[in-house]
Amino acid sequence: MKKTLILTLNTFLLTSSLAMAAPQDVFEISLQQWNIKGSFDYYLHDQGTNQLLSLVNMPQNQKMNILHLKYIPNDKHYIKLQYGATSFGNKGKGSDSDWQNIGSSAITDYGTMDFNGDQKMVAIDFGTVVSKGDKKKTSVFWGWGKRDTTNQIHNVVYHLINGVNAGNLTQADNGSYLNGSFSGVHFGVTNEYKINNKMSFNSDWVVSYLNAKTDGHWANHFPPWDWKNSGDTLGYDLNLGLIYTFNKNMMAELGYYYSYAKMKNGNEYLNYNNGMSTNFSGIDLRYKQRGYYFGLNCKL
Repeated sequence: MKKTLILTLNTFLLTSSLAMAAPQDVFEISLQQWNIKGSFDYYLHDQGTNQLLSLVNMPQNQKMNILHLKYIPNDKHYIKLQYGATSFGNKGKGSDSDWQNIGSSAITDYGTMDFNGDQKMVAIDFGTVVSKGDKKKTSVFWGWGKRDTTNQIHNVVYHLINGVNAGNLTQADNGSYLNGSFSGVHFGVTNEYKINNKMSFNSDWVVSYLNAKTDGHWANHFPPWDWKNSGDTLGYDLNLGLIYTFNKNMMAELGYYYSYAKMKNGNEYLNYNNGMSTNFSGIDLRYKQRGYYFGLNCKL
């Protein structure tokens, strides 16, 4: 993957230099803070009936700081790098639910818990302007990206166990976690609309083809359960931003974003009961992020 990206980057830079109509060499630096409201959810289905057997809901409510670096070698092309990260902290209260009886919709196990962790994202984009007018500019881009989420489980309280009301049965923090990673290529379209000399409106529409992976450790069983999931995933991103220009080198942006990725019918390798292993299919993963953001942009 690294060699492919390096080769692509070199090819893009060579093409840009040959196609350059008027040298610009503009660099843009943008700092944004996203107010994330989201969730990372794990679904396990029965292979024969497709009945839902287990659902772990993990909130993803955090603030993420994102750095954008954009290089514009000419009026037709650009390269953009993005890196974002949250601090490690409490993401909110989630739940663990089980339906052990095949053919019955009655829930058999239910507990609530806090999820602590962080989120990270990295991306590289190669863009080309396909149309440009007085009021509107449209670009297409493609690239590669990755999003990671870590989720440690704390303050567990089970209310239902094996179909029996357990009241508020607490469980000691035991190192359980469920972490996820989504990575792959993406394709998108950017539209920039000029409202007046000070205001403009931008929109990004992105489709991603990803591979999802998880790494889980459930220590409330003895011995602990360890598992890994993997599968192909479709992702969608929408970004809407209103930009105010202070001067030709400084801008502020207020916007809204939505990101959703879903893996359906993935595979799971579960290691439990003193080394016994089981392969499952019918694993679904869903990773959603949404919310408002604010940013400052500087041209060099």
